[in-house]
Amino acid sequence: MKIIVVKGNQNTGKTTSIRLAYDIALYLGAAIITPRNIEDKPHNDFETVLFYNGKRIGFHSGGDLLKSFEEIIDDYKEKKCDRLVMASRNFKQTALDALFNGHEVVYLYKDKKDDIENVDIARNIVVNL
Repeated sequence: MKIIVVKGNQNTGKTTSIRLAYDIALYLGAAIITPRNIEDKPHNDFETVLFYNGKRIGFHSGGDLLKSFEEIIDDYKEKKCDRLVMASRNFKQTALDALFNGHEVVYLYKDKKDDIENVDIARNIVVNL
């Protein structure tokens, strides 16, 4: 599975960027397989699965606990996703590399809460889908 990780400190707009990528994919013709969670609000973490360009794409914006990443990856493997877009706080790179071993991983770095950076990250996510 290819994993696209939006990595950054707390409150830098990781979820916002992932949500924008989700919206762009829908605009470009993606189909919803699993609706976003019911309590979905603009700045809340969300998860969903889309069908886009012949692939199942998982979106999971919660990345606050390093220990839960393995469970997240396993969950989207069970959902037969070809790609997974997820958020990660700025954990040590060696720890992340160990968790993602065996997967193709693309890291996108979020430095600040900024509309232009959010759009740039969202575009990069979609390009990597």
